[in-house]
Amino acid sequence: MKKLLTLAAVLVISLTACAQKAPKVIRLLEPSYNEGLTLMQALKERKSSQGFTEKEIPLQDLSNILWASVGVNRPDGKRTAPTGSNRQEIEVYAFFKSGAYYYNYKDHTLELVKEGDWRSLTGRRGADEAYLNLLFFADTDKTAGENPPGGGAATVSYVDVGYVSQNVYLACANAGIGSRARGGWDQQKLTETLGLKPSLVVVLGQTVGYCDE
Repeated sequence: MKKLLTLAAVLVISLTACAQKAPKVIRLLEPSYNEGLTLMQALKERKSSQGFTEKEIPLQDLSNILWASVGVNRPDGKRTAPTGSNRQEIEVYAFFKSGAYYYNYKDHTLELVKEGDWRSLTGRRGADEAYLNLLFFADTDKTAGENPPGGGAATVSYVDVGYVSQNVYLACANAGIGSRARGGWDQQKLTETLGLKPSLVVVLGQTVGYCDE
């Protein structure tokens, strides 16, 4: 009887551990195009927030925010944010407490890159206290010939990421969720920890989440 109870306890612990593991793929919902604020109302509500919490963001709102960043909005595969000469060099990574994910804009899914809490690598001043942190990388292979010496991002990428960040700001305002663009990431540790190719260079971070009153 004692052995059976011990086995049952081990089974419960194992199942709990599995339940807490980061899923390999998060299938996002179709964006809800006809709900929420008007564009002018969202612009009025747009602001940089602080006092972030780990309160979970509903899947529909998360789906809308990620789609707004660089999602596909036309049958030809072009995206919500413009890029110089249609390079489409901006890639989005999402950092949760459970793991770091790549936003696959073609399939509108989140794909697990590294399990674990890596939010502290994404920025300063409380980045690891928010439910979600986004990092916007420029794939410098797509801007070859325009990048400065030393492997930095091309000037055009800093312009392009501004469109992406503003899209996220407006989607967050529409959902009543806080957001704040930020710096302070550790490029080298991110590359090493996530096993990223060297051509991916962070150009901006953005924290997303509910805030204290």
